[in-house]
Amino acid sequence: MGLEKLLYLQGVGAEFIDCVGKLVHIPAKDRQGILTTMLIPTSFNQHQCDPSEYPHLLNEHKMAQRIEQLDIDPWLVPLHRFQWCEIDKPHIDVQLPDNYPFAFKVTIYGEGIDTLTVTAYCQDCAVVGEYYYGGQRYCQYRLVLDKPNLHLGYHHISLAFIGDSTRVNTLYGQIMLAPQTAYQGRLTAHSETQKQPWGLNAQLYAMRSDQQWGVGDFGNLAELIDYAAHAGADFILLNPLHALDISQPENPSPYSPTDRRRLNPLYIQIEAVYEYKAVQKELSTQQWQQKKHALNQAQLINYEEVQLLKYTAFEKLYQIFCQQHVKNETTRYHAYLHFVEQDKVALMQFVHKEIELASKYFTQEEGFYLYLQFVASEQLEACQLNAKQCGMSIGLIRDLAVGAVSHGAEVSANLSFFCDNASIGAPPDPFAEQGQNWGLTPFDPVKLKQHDFSHFIQLVRSNMQHCGALRIDHVMGLLRLWWWPLNRELGEGSYVYYPVETLLAIVCLESQRARCVVIGEDLGIVPPEIVSRLAQAGVFSNELFYFCKDYDRFKSPKDYKHQSLMMLANHDVPTIKAWWTGDDLKLRRQLQLIDNDERLLQVLHTRQLEKQQLIQLLVEQEAIDPVADDNIDQVDFEVLLLAWMSVAARGNAQLFSVQLSDLVADKHGVNIPGTWKEFPNWQRRLPLSIQQMSQSVKVQQRLNAIKQSRQASSHQFAANMSSSNNSEQ
Repeated sequence: MGLEKLLYLQGVGAEFIDCVGKLVHIPAKDRQGILTTMLIPTSFNQHQCDPSEYPHLLNEHKMAQRIEQLDIDPWLVPLHRFQWCEIDKPHIDVQLPDNYPFAFKVTIYGEGIDTLTVTAYCQDCAVVGEYYYGGQRYCQYRLVLDKPNLHLGYHHISLAFIGDSTRVNTLYGQIMLAPQTAYQGRLTAHSETQKQPWGLNAQLYAMRSDQQWGVGDFGNLAELIDYAAHAGADFILLNPLHALDISQPENPSPYSPTDRRRLNPLYIQIEAVYEYKAVQKELSTQQWQQKKHALNQAQLINYEEVQLLKYTAFEKLYQIFCQQHVKNETTRYHAYLHFVEQDKVALMQFVHKEIELASKYFTQEEGFYLYLQFVASEQLEACQLNAKQCGMSIGLIRDLAVGAVSHGAEVSANLSFFCDNASIGAPPDPFAEQGQNWGLTPFDPVKLKQHDFSHFIQLVRSNMQHCGALRIDHVMGLLRLWWWPLNRELGEGSYVYYPVETLLAIVCLESQRARCVVIGEDLGIVPPEIVSRLAQAGVFSNELFYFCKDYDRFKSPKDYKHQSLMMLANHDVPTIKAWWTGDDLKLRRQLQLIDNDERLLQVLHTRQLEKQQLIQLLVEQEAIDPVADDNIDQVDFEVLLLAWMSVAARGNAQLFSVQLSDLVADKHGVNIPGTWKEFPNWQRRLPLSIQQMSQSVKVQQRLNAIKQSRQASSHQFAANMSSSNNSEQ
């Protein structure tokens, strides 16, 4: 009984519904193994337990101590350090013995509100919870606040007792007043004049131009913004821009960052840096230009060479910054100081780790790494400002990775929030029979709560800067994540559950404060209990065309989820061209992801059936003429691609996007899940520059088709809204 209670209190799951609808019971050994990973000291702790001592962590005495800490102690503390409520139903909760006879005084202050003081007795409150301990009933009393001067934000609370000589100390805490929904701007579901926005997905590193330094940068992003805005697009959806491991440039996945709060300096456009003019002559010499040219000719990004070249140039820019601005304390220097002070603790955590990781390569000076973050931030901010000035209704959409690597600044400097004895991933399924292990360190749900969710707040807030929307990768992680123990003697993993209501309330509050739309990537095993929560909170779903099916049919565009972003494809699935030709399946056979030729023939046959289903959809939508099943491979791909984009863009989804690689009909994918060194993931550059795209008649036709379909979708939605309103009247 004690073990089961502790597993529950720590959030360790007991069962789940898998991808084929089967109820899976997680073995007791695996659940206990995850519980053990939570209870042993962190791997950075010098006094780490010997594995032989693991069983002692779950003896009756230690479990009783832990249960008391997590289950009993919260009832004995009158005011918790962190609590939250919705702004429309403001209240304060206090925990006191049943029929506590004395009055208490609650004071709320901070974040620009007038100080609010309320004196009350327990009988003035509603009882919303109870707990019996030591023969005493403890109640959670809810004091409703009927005051108009409260507003969204994080406020301080104090609790003082009147006339109780046993409680002389004033207690302090924090209350978060949250909105019911995330920010939606002009995307509210009830707008009859609503435009159905559309945009482009861009892997920023993959963009190319003759001027760049071997990798896409914020200059290319600015160019893309101008191009897309001119075509009528409303947003650019980017890959995560997080800082990566400077000591391992050969591991470039943007979804395996060292710190999600910081930007990757490789995206800095050197020519746009304020200090560039002072070094332009040197960086324009033949020696520098030859290196740039060699990197730009490659189809794959050589991250090690790119990093070495760009950081050498960065050091020259930093020297000019020190000579001209630091020394003379210019306006630019004061802007830099202001940037540092805004988030100094987190910045210094990152900088100290960068110095440690980069010790073999680059300077050890703190100011250098602070300067790079300052420059990267100002360039990203300029891109979003440009997007809005160009008329984009949303602008940039950033992407928040689900986790960070254990040796980076975010985790190693904040171990009080994480469990670095485990990594996150996905349980075994028919597509990955061994399961997936992403090598990322999970938040510990208990530690998050014990530390007032401060790191999660900071993480969301930093990623909502300089953008109009944020895509949260694997948004199911707000509810649960699959943990793998690093020590495989501790079993095969389990789901761990998180305080989803609190985390979602934080996301909604930060969204409203930043005026930032939220999109939740909800692909894969999506538990039903998260679906309704996200919808009610105004978080957009993320649909993918390939998976948008009803059994053996692709869904009609009118049946797409309205509150969603529909993507034709993304970084983890084949491009449209590869899907149509089956090249992705043949590549998977080459990589041994399909283990024999017979299996390859089976999946190619299944793909052929899906292609027939696609043709059927396009014919039903009158986008192409009827085609016999045995003739579908004779369909002109250009005709097919145009029809495909047009039909999907015509759908009911409020947001729609197409990858740049699909816009230019590239067959090469970005990433093949299940591979690491076997395939050059995250390294391939686009075949065309923005300038070449702008000169392509075919690309322009595709953009025009998407724009026209989105306009038709807007008219259809407005007509449906009008019809609905009339029928209600």
